[in-house]
Amino acid sequence: MPESVNFDRMADRYDETRGGEERGRTVAAALAPHLLGETSPEHARLLEIGVGTGLISAAFAELGWSVAGVDLSERMLAHAAVRLPGRVVRADATALPLRTGTVDACIAVHVLHLVGDQPAVLAEVARVLRPGGRFGFVGAGAPDGSDVSEVIRAMHATLSGSASRRDAADTVTGLAERAGMHPIADHTVTAGGHTATPLEAARQIELRTWSSLWDIPAAKWSSIVEPALEALRGLPNPTETRPATIRTPCLTFENRAPGRSVREQ
Repeated sequence: MPESVNFDRMADRYDETRGGEERGRTVAAALAPHLLGETSPEHARLLEIGVGTGLISAAFAELGWSVAGVDLSERMLAHAAVRLPGRVVRADATALPLRTGTVDACIAVHVLHLVGDQPAVLAEVARVLRPGGRFGFVGAGAPDGSDVSEVIRAMHATLSGSASRRDAADTVTGLAERAGMHPIADHTVTAGGHTATPLEAARQIELRTWSSLWDIPAAKWSSIVEPALEALRGLPNPTETRPATIRTPCLTFENRAPGRSVREQ
């Protein structure tokens, strides 16, 4: 079983490479209507797994939600604590520091592919949600068809081979249902991504901005990543910014299971 990924190394660059506060507000606005049910925002308690620097939870707080967040990264949490003082804590999502049935909604945005034990995490989500509480999942986004995004998409596809993403919608749905959460909504968030020129995109790859690049063996880097870097540098108008629109799949589940801890499974 893989270990959960810690984002300490990205803490100081995360906001500028992941869309910043604008992205947080876009995601929160898209998710909130599906998470409310019969609860008004002024009385809704939200937990974010993998809260990171707090971009999305802070946007939910602006909408009137009572928010809390957990993350493995101390350095990411240092940024989140500025946005959400007293409402974030370092914790593993397989052992959430909350009582059973105490939150109205839980979200996991671009994080489930990073956790080691996915079944345990989703079981914990079901445990802390109240009966009828909702879980919002946001998976991998598909960028627009610009020449830069096509080079990057092809690079990632070659790196992953035939393996499907661990946060593929059918995988998450199966695990959520096993934990007692029933799918009730399937929609897409369309948001602006991090705009970049071909040369800037190449630089972000060299800096290993995405976690999928962190532990690539030297042979793979040479045979797959280096050709992608050359392709980016060879694109027409390499200093011209390309548009960045990302369409991201989102699923919402309703908790149908009585609260129980992972240890009781």
